[in-house]
Amino acid sequence: MPKEKESIKCIAKIYKRNYENLGMFFWVEAQKQLVPTITIAQAIKSYYSFIRECYDLQVAVVIYSNIKAELIDLNYENTKKNS
Repeated sequence: MPKEKESIKCIAKIYKRNYENLGMFFWVEAQKQLVPTITIAQAIKSYYSFIRECYDLQVAVVIYSNIKAELIDLNYENTKKNS
């Protein structure tokens, strides 16, 4: 894996994600807001059905979980800085 440039290190991990993963994440979050009883798996299936792409559900769940953790970390860091 190539070494990351100094100028890019300050950008949070979540912003370095590709558009498909970010699209899935925000789709799932929106589905959870609209239908609180929906599972993450159901929302992911809905997303990939919408974009008409093949996917591996287990991989998609891991990607979603990683992005969720990155967003929580980013919010924590921002809250800490603003306090």
